Formats: sequence, structure tokens, C-alpha cells
Amino acid sequence: MANQFLEDKKYCIWMEAGVIDFKFCDQDFDCQNCEFDRAMTEAAAHRLARWKAGEPAKSRKSKVGPWEFKMRRHFQGQKKCQLMQTRHCHECSFDELLEEQFDFFLAPERPKVQEVLGIKVPTSNFLHRGHTWVALENAGRVRIGLDDFSQRVLGPPDKIKLPPRGAEIQTDKVALTLGRKGNKAPVLAPLTGTIDAVNPQVRKNPRLLHDDPYGEGWLFVVSPSNLKTDLERMLFGQCNISWIEHESHRLLGMLESTAGVTLPSGGSIIDDVFGAYPELGWERLTKEFLHSV
Repeated sequence: MANQFLEDKKYCIWMEAGVIDFKFCDQDFDCQNCEFDRAMTEAAAHRLARWKAGEPAKSRKSKVGPWEFKMRRHFQGQKKCQLMQTRHCHECSFDELLEEQFDFFLAPERPKVQEVLGIKVPTSNFLHRGHTWVALENAGRVRIGLDDFSQRVLGPPDKIKLPPRGAEIQTDKVALTLGRKGNKAPVLAPLTGTIDAVNPQVRKNPRLLHDDPYGEGWLFVVSPSNLKTDLERMLFGQCNISWIEHESHRLLGMLESTAGVTLPSGGSIIDDVFGAYPELGWERLTKEFLHSV
């Protein structure tokens, strides 16, 4: 009976890859909805980032190298891994998947930016009217985040609700929610597609979204299903500058009429407008600039 029980069990793909010693799969290989897979992917991504940055490993187990090295070290010629049938990891589809997942979690290439009243405006990313940015990446995927303008207006979030990996998002429909001091701000999706990866660091520390919106504060990677049409509806290049100038002057008009604040000549819009002038109203700011209420 024990032997039959073991034969009926399926080994976790992380075990098959030689990354862990032993684990059964209890998700029928539905890795996208597996908490263990998510935790392993996030941990491996963090370690790989440290390794690529040249940081010393904290322990022997923290040393991360190419997958081919790890696989060969694990099996040491005693037997061939089922995932190394080609004898070369770079020809293995599973290895490509793992490397691709690691690339998701590295901070994106920073866009070119210009400043408008102290606000950093990306000119090499696309901008959506709900103040999300879209950056094109390899294999037709895109990376999405929130722009600096939105973060200056609403201030640093203390909570964030992100969609899970594998979820579908739709253009101009709510894709995530920011929270601050009990207030909630729904954020619209700039395009339609499937979530391939979600930034685990932002989940742990939502303030990253405010402190580094175009770098470590990215939100998720998406496989778009209607990219050309969705991008045609967004802004790009110098159009981003003109639009943020327009949005900034709308904000300044609200500050003057509601709070009696006038920006001095040559001044910059302060960081955390809502925190400094709560009388503007959270819902009003969300409706005016995120268009989601």
C-alpha cells in the first residue's frame, strides 16, 4: 500500500529540478496558483538579483548561479535529470521558463525622464490617463507601474491589493487598489492581458511605489492580448510632458481654490499633496486624476 501511495504521488517540479530535496505536488502542476511555487520563485528572484549585483551570499544555500551549474552539481553525473534530456540547459524549455521568471523580478531599465514642476515624467514609457505607465519588454510582454505624478498627489500608500499571477486585467477596468490611512484608490488597467508576474517587494513594502515608481516600485508584468490598439490610446514621448503639464495645472487650480495655496514662481509641486492638504479630499483626487471613482 505504501509503495502504491508513493507511485500515485507526483513530485514537485522544484524537486525534479534539483532545487529542493523532497516535496510532493498537491496542485496537479497548477504552479500559477501554488503558494509554494510563488514563494520559491520570489526567493530565487531575490537571490539571483543579489548574485547579478555581485553581492556576497549570506550562506551556502544563498549562492545562486546558472541553472545548468545547479542541475549538474545536484546530479553529479550519477543520473540524468529528466529536465536535462538535451544535455544542455540552455536548450531546455523548463530552464528558459525559470530564467524568464527571474528576469521578471529584476528592476526594469529606467526610462528617460524630464521634470515638470518637480515631477519626473517618463518619455520612453507609454502613459495611460489613469497615471499608469507601460514599458515594452521582451517576448511581447509589458511592465506596468504608477507614475510619479500620482504618487505626489496621493502620497505613499500603506496598503496595496494586487491581482494574482494568471489573472486577467481589462483596459480601463480596476486592476489594483491602493490604500492609505483607511482610504482606498482603485487604479485602472492601461491595457488588456494576463498577469505573468507581480512585484513581491511592493507587496511587502507598498511605499516602494511612491519612493521609486519607475524602478523597484513596478507593479506587474503582463502578456497583452490587444497591445497595438491599447498603445494607440496612450501617450508617448513629448506628449507625456504636455499632458503632465496640463494635469499639474489642474492640480494647482484645485490647491488655489480649495486650500488657498499658490505655487511660487519656479517652484515645484510638493510631495504628498493629500498629506499636506487633506481638505482636497481623497475621493476627489482619485476621481479627478485616476478616473476610477
